[in-house]
Amino acid sequence: MTATLASTPVALSPKPTAKRLPAVPETGPELLPLNAGEQYRFAFDMNVCIGCHSCEVACGEQNGLPTSTAWRRVGEIEGGVYPAAKRYHLSMSCNHCVEPLCLEGCPTNAYEKLSNGVVAHHADDCIGCQYCTWTCPYSVPAFQPDRRIVTKCDMCLPRLDAGMAPACVAACPTGAISVEKVNVAAWQDDHAAGNAPHLPDAGITMSTTRIILPNDVPEETFAASDWNVTAEDPHWPLVWLTVMSQLSVGIAALGSSGAHRLVAAMLAAAAMAGALLHLGRPAMAWKALRNLRRSWLSREVALLSLYAGAAALSVVAPSAQSVAAFVGVAGLYASARLYVVPGRPAWFTPLTLIRFMATAAALGGAATVRPAIAIAGGVVALASTAANWGRLAAHGGFGWRGVVALEFGRFRLHTVLRWFGVGAGCVAVAFGVPAVGFLLLATGEAVGRWLFFVSAVPSNMPGSFWRGTSEHHR
Repeated sequence: MTATLASTPVALSPKPTAKRLPAVPETGPELLPLNAGEQYRFAFDMNVCIGCHSCEVACGEQNGLPTSTAWRRVGEIEGGVYPAAKRYHLSMSCNHCVEPLCLEGCPTNAYEKLSNGVVAHHADDCIGCQYCTWTCPYSVPAFQPDRRIVTKCDMCLPRLDAGMAPACVAACPTGAISVEKVNVAAWQDDHAAGNAPHLPDAGITMSTTRIILPNDVPEETFAASDWNVTAEDPHWPLVWLTVMSQLSVGIAALGSSGAHRLVAAMLAAAAMAGALLHLGRPAMAWKALRNLRRSWLSREVALLSLYAGAAALSVVAPSAQSVAAFVGVAGLYASARLYVVPGRPAWFTPLTLIRFMATAAALGGAATVRPAIAIAGGVVALASTAANWGRLAAHGGFGWRGVVALEFGRFRLHTVLRWFGVGAGCVAVAFGVPAVGFLLLATGEAVGRWLFFVSAVPSNMPGSFWRGTSEHHR
């Protein structure tokens, strides 16, 4: 029996063969000569991305980025119900849009759309105002603290020029990222492949990144980073600029005495001086006037600077007061208009304009003892805030959840203080105590402006669950 068994051949299981991964491209898109109407773009295959973050590391090393700055990010999308729950990864960098809002809004013309489609950023022209970080719906431009400017992906142009693929493409072990050419006209007609769950609509900027989605993505999904809404930077110099300039214009428009004109001029000068502290390169602030044709920030700087000069002139030439007031109101419009950007859902509404003008009326009316105007301004300021809450609630989405988590959650005491300050200020003005009313209104509006910045959660790409404190995830 033993001999029989020993002599019987044993069938061995075939040795498993390792699945071959796609070859990592060693050459760049010089293999794809561009024809008329074409540009380069990234393509990303969500089916094969394993979330290893090699692309992030390679990007950071290639470009010498500090750990706090990321040009390419890997996020996570989850959905489904156990045992059929799904998790996918999404790697995204600059989308090199056909209609880049970063380029449109930059006050210094630091951005350029190259002939090959790359949206390039010229560091020498950047003043670190960070406006492009608001205008981009994907929050792609990143403020780099060590350089005090904004930086972003340029598709590794030096590598492309040398005939090599971008660092992220070469580092991806599964070939999930690639560079390809796109016919711009055809993409503008049909850009559905630029959309993915929890991404801003590709049509906002005509994002060119092509995303290949798995066939089994559940209908109900959520971004893994949505569990933790983080507050935005309060931008204290901008809180100072907006509140002080609105107070100044309110006094210039409603005041009737030499003292009013003097105070308005002093406040205007103080507002502009304080705004310089917001810039990474304040010595280059003059460059903010370069893009008057397209940038509302350039227009704000120009108009409020003209207003400050006209307000100063009105101190010695009272007839200039009406001109100063007119230019000042135009400056406030530009100041409010620059915040109406799709990258910040809480700001992307005409209510932002109404709120800024209402603050000017409330503070100016209280300072010049015009009770009716002060009360009307305060009421409209609070009503515009409430109307914006209603708008966000009706729209839903992350913008609304962000406001709820911050203004009704973490900062609820600040929200109460703002409403109490403005409301009590209106009451004090109505009962003939203008000094107390002004102090209460000013306090309420200052707190409200702080909330305006910290609770403006940006639209973005999905972030990682473990990046709860990252400045880049939403």
